[in-house]
Amino acid sequence: MKIPSGKTDQKLFFVAVDSTDLKTRKTGLSSFTVYRSRNGGTATGYTTPTITELSAANMPGVYCLLIDEDTTIASTSDTEEMALHITQASMAPVTRVVELYRPDVTSGRTLSVDANSRVDVGSISGTAQTARDIGASVLLSAGTGTGQLDFTAGVVKSNMTQLLGTAAATPSTAGVIEVNIKNIANAAVNTASAQLGVNVVNAGGTAWNSGAITANTFAAGAITAAKFAANALDAVWSTTTRLLTAGTNIVLAKGTGVTGFNDLDAPGVRSAVGLASANLDTQLSALSGNDTTINNNVLAVKAKTDNLPAAPAAVGDIPTANQNADALLDRASGIEPGMTPRQGWRLWSAALLGKANGLGTGTALFRDTNDTKDRINASVDQDGNRLAVILDPS
Repeated sequence: MKIPSGKTDQKLFFVAVDSTDLKTRKTGLSSFTVYRSRNGGTATGYTTPTITELSAANMPGVYCLLIDEDTTIASTSDTEEMALHITQASMAPVTRVVELYRPDVTSGRTLSVDANSRVDVGSISGTAQTARDIGASVLLSAGTGTGQLDFTAGVVKSNMTQLLGTAAATPSTAGVIEVNIKNIANAAVNTASAQLGVNVVNAGGTAWNSGAITANTFAAGAITAAKFAANALDAVWSTTTRLLTAGTNIVLAKGTGVTGFNDLDAPGVRSAVGLASANLDTQLSALSGNDTTINNNVLAVKAKTDNLPAAPAAVGDIPTANQNADALLDRASGIEPGMTPRQGWRLWSAALLGKANGLGTGTALFRDTNDTKDRINASVDQDGNRLAVILDPS
């Protein structure tokens, strides 16, 4: 049987006969085990083999296997063989071989080849092609018609006749593009004397004439003496009530020029800083007499807190009973390297409580307790000794 590489809908027929007399055809069989080996690869079990009995009444013992796994051959191969080994507890083993090949021609297409082995391609993706369309170098047809470009010696002539669907004006100087700006910020520009009048409605995101100029209006260091004309600052200061000259400081004595300052006596200072009637050193001395009581109280608290664990910091951080149980069940390598207690109990339950089949054959299967998957796939000899075991604790 030949199957195109990558196809997964082909079926292989085989006859199931009794494993004892090797001739009685078996009907109503299920729970088949299928192994495959492509191009000499490792024998691998089918994940979910699909085997159908054709007709127990009209074609007894005839079954078909869906070839839907590992059907794509290597990129360097044109053809590969796949061996299929089918077993079931009541029937004699069946081994079949199929050929996987790479198709040279896509299904439904016909190649037309002339005497010189040249292929005549009439269309690509359903679109008709000409020799000019698929040549080694696609040629362009010069012209001014639909789909054509006007060019000479490979240089394309560009004639801009429209902007956004509107006909462009003829420039005053041939070959020079003219720009006519009529609006800026949605306001008409001033075109007097061919000058561009700009109507700026905002400065730094703030509308003009929207408020007084404050210190925050200017960047730090924006205004310096160098920014003003000579003697401009002198003219400003000449209108004030004081004149500052170089090297002269203003000295203010209490009660002179500026009023409102008062000296504080000792009681006033204590009152300002919140002290009692006594001086600070007297109050600190009184506090030292309480050192023993304070130290004893601190030590009593420390004796309690020393026994507190560094973590958890709060009762809410303490794991619950279920969290502790889950941590134990999923502890990495809790039973053997690479096996948690949860995985071990799943395998034990399958071996002790789950369904089992194939115990009298070369392959013994133990199902999980919900009968949804094979937990243990064991290759055994005629005495039931396990030779190789495939486990699925997931």
